[in-house]
Order: sequence, then C-alpha cells, then structure tokens
Amino acid sequence: MNKNISHYLFLFLAVTITLCLSASVLAKVEWSIVNRIELEDSPLDLAVSRDGTTAYILCEKGLLIYSIVQNKVTDTIQLKGKFSQIEISPGGENLLLTDTEKKQVSIIRISQIYDIKIGQSPIIGQVDASVNVFAFLDYQ
Repeated sequence: MNKNISHYLFLFLAVTITLCLSASVLAKVEWSIVNRIELEDSPLDLAVSRDGTTAYILCEKGLLIYSIVQNKVTDTIQLKGKFSQIEISPGGENLLLTDTEKKQVSIIRISQIYDIKIGQSPIIGQVDASVNVFAFLDYQ
C-alpha cells in the first residue's frame, strides 16, 4: 500500500507540474515597436555590446556603430569584402566578421576614443599633443 501511495503522489506531482508549465506556455505576449532606425544601407546582421550601449550593424557597404543611448549612428567603418555575420568576442574588445565567400573570419579590435574638452585647464607641453586615457573596466 505504501508503494501505491508514493506512485499516486508521483503521478499527481507530474500532472501538477505539467499543468503549471503548460499554463505559462499558453500565456499571451503583448508587444509594440518602440523605435525604428532608418538606414541608408541594407542591414545584414547586428551585435550589441556587453554593456548594452552600442549596437554594431553590419550592412552591405560597411559597419555602422549605433549609440543606443544617443539613438543615432555615431560612426561608420568601411569594410573591404562581403561579410555576412557579426559577433562580439566574449571580452567585448573584438568584432568577428564572417566572409562565407572567402571562407574566412576577420577580427576587428574595438577601441573607444573620447574627446575630452579641457576648457580653462592649465596646459603643459604642446597644445595639440595627443593624450591616451586608459579605462580599466575590471575595477582593479
């Protein structure tokens, strides 16, 4: 008898779990388009940065860099070749582009360059000298 009760209990739990899961599958989804990005070129693929602020849009004629924060295309990279897919490396510092015709993958290193207005700050050295600022995003 004890074996029968455990069998029925198992059957009851299995049916209950199945019904609970099927209820979530039958749930309706509401959606709406919140924005459209008008492009001058046909998009082929898209990759979003790890922090969610930048989208890299692979097009037939080049690579568009789209700022999700500013809601605009901020830069364009002209590409040589016909690429079909784009992916961001796990570390987020490289873009991987696939070229199916040539059977190759191209890797593009991404470096963010920011213009920092110095205003009225004192200047030592040449006024037009370049300055490199490195951001260590691992907080060490």
